[in-house]
Amino acid sequence: MKKISICILILSVLTFCTSVFAITIESKKQEIDMDKNKGHFTGDVKVQVGDVIVQSPRADLDLEPETKKPSLATFFDKPYAYQIKGNKKHEVKADIIKVSLIKKVIIAQGSSQTNVLENKKPTIIITADTQEYDTNTNLMKATGSVVINYEDMVATSDNAYALTDKNGDVKNIKLSSRAMIKQDRSIIKGDNIQYSKLRQDIIVSGNTLSDVTFENGDRVIINARSQQYDRKSNTMMATGKVNVKYSDYVADGPKAVMHINPKTNKPEKIIFIGRSKIVEKGINSVEADKITMTVNPKTFEAVGNVKTNIEQDSTSSSKKDTMEFSL
Repeated sequence: MKKISICILILSVLTFCTSVFAITIESKKQEIDMDKNKGHFTGDVKVQVGDVIVQSPRADLDLEPETKKPSLATFFDKPYAYQIKGNKKHEVKADIIKVSLIKKVIIAQGSSQTNVLENKKPTIIITADTQEYDTNTNLMKATGSVVINYEDMVATSDNAYALTDKNGDVKNIKLSSRAMIKQDRSIIKGDNIQYSKLRQDIIVSGNTLSDVTFENGDRVIINARSQQYDRKSNTMMATGKVNVKYSDYVADGPKAVMHINPKTNKPEKIIFIGRSKIVEKGINSVEADKITMTVNPKTFEAVGNVKTNIEQDSTSSSKKDTMEFSL
């Protein structure tokens, strides 16, 4: 076994000198084999890479064969990593944590959990089979049984991406494959779900489903190819083979926009755009190019080639440009 260069002192503390940052390793026992480009550390291992600190019972270090600079640090036996920036603390727990010292990428494998705390209170918690964080781009990738607790939402999917700014605040979250968000008494499902904190909207695509229960007990179920919920305007828009179930009504059409009262959090009206049809209790129906349904009082305004079918008294069919009525 060759002796290590001056950049690595064989003490209880080893400091690797690089042009970008210093890597400090503390442990009870250390073995460095320069011929095999390997380092082994056991007993209360503590490694600091820049402002990231990793603690574990044992760790391995890979060196580049030519330069002998550290390239990969692998931590075993449920290591713990953390980073503190101001009043924020980022924590990572897993069965194994790997830190790529060249690419500046942290990989957590096996029962991984990431916590972001602000003033010691958790703001986001992510659990998954595997998580990868790129410190260059501030992009986090999670794979396998992903669960994200963020603000008042709980999101699940097979894969997830979270983009943060330099301060560690979440900018965007993207869920893919069997994605779902639960928020209060609402459930949103789709092949892909994207959340933007700046725009305050949720965009859902591919086999989408929204199941919303309001405070007064009203329930709206929407199926469509894509859906978008805008928190700023308090609207939910669905496009592509839209099917809406609300109270005793079932509606079908190419596009629908639901307006929600921001104070009461109740639906105020639903506007169906394009040739649409609403059926009440499977009997009465209205079909038109545009239909506006007001929730309270429950009325309809149909515009453009209107066709109605009312079964209470007698069956009738009419075609007009505009019709307004209450069922």
